[in-house]
Amino acid sequence: MRVSKMDYLREALFSAALFGSIGLAAAQAPAPGTDKDHAQQPSSIPDQNAKQEPGAKGAPPNSQAPQNTTAPAPGAFVNGVLTASGAAPDTDTTPAKFSQKNDQLDKMPILTRGVVLDDAQRKLIWERVMADSDAATASIEAGPSTELPYTVELREWPQDVTGKIPGVQSFKYVKTNDKILVVSPASRIVVGEIKR
Repeated sequence: MRVSKMDYLREALFSAALFGSIGLAAAQAPAPGTDKDHAQQPSSIPDQNAKQEPGAKGAPPNSQAPQNTTAPAPGAFVNGVLTASGAAPDTDTTPAKFSQKNDQLDKMPILTRGVVLDDAQRKLIWERVMADSDAATASIEAGPSTELPYTVELREWPQDVTGKIPGVQSFKYVKTNDKILVVSPASRIVVGEIKR
């Protein structure tokens, strides 16, 4: 069998790479008899490790440091809210400890997140839906995250409600004796309720 120079060169390079990597691994390991947790750390005491400029030394221990009388500059965020001009004061990213709305949303299961309504919108919906004599009253006990059976009729919102509150257009409702259930029509899951 004939061995070429290329075969010798390939084996020599492979051997060099193998022994070189073993040597690097050994060099990175701590020396025997040393404790890596108690290695000498540089001192934080001035004048201990390096020469300092004469004017760079701290004030003598007996002298008083000058008091800062200016207030710190406000940051881009205060209490998790962006302070830039024109920024919305209460967004979905405001931490719950600074936003009552987000605190309530954090306590609600994600499955039940539907349209967010203020008190005036809830009042308008209550008045229009309860005044609609065509809407049958369902005899069902349900609340947020309840899946409604197919025997319960889902109703479209009155025109004046969808005109004033466009966010409810993708939902339907079920009228009961004491509340209005806001329902996601695709899943038939109650995503909110409006009580008197």
